[in-house]
Amino acid sequence: MAMIETPTLQFEQLKMHGRMLVEVRDAVTGELKDYQEINNLVCNIGKNMIAARLNGETVTTTGIINYLGVGTGANIPSASDTQLQTEIARTTVSTNSRTNNVVTITFFFGSGSANGALREAAAFIDGTGTANSGNIFDRVNLNVTKTSADTLTITLIVTIT
Repeated sequence: MAMIETPTLQFEQLKMHGRMLVEVRDAVTGELKDYQEINNLVCNIGKNMIAARLNGETVTTTGIINYLGVGTGANIPSASDTQLQTEIARTTVSTNSRTNNVVTITFFFGSGSANGALREAAAFIDGTGTANSGNIFDRVNLNVTKTSADTLTITLIVTIT
């Protein structure tokens, strides 16, 4: 009697990897003064919203990242975070795009906002211009000093593998 081989099953794990590219530039010349690339943490709220949408559940949000906030809090990001520790400024999406499984969202702060010793940043789903509004998607610690002579661009890159 011949043996029948059972094929080995391979299981995929769906993962999200986020990172932020942070650029501080001279507001007049555009010269790059500081650049950081930082891995960030996708928070439970963001993961839960994606899971709910995939499941066809009626949710009270669009699931669209529309704001980024920055602050001075230095707490280490936690999956259970619901807001920034000490938010001082936020801005809307400047540009966004998707290529296959990679989403790129860019946020811009002009010379008149987000000035100070910035130690945290987070993207928000369905946020408004009010601090701590919306649902946090991700959070990162950073170490950036921005003055009124600078602009700040933060690019969020989310890769789903």
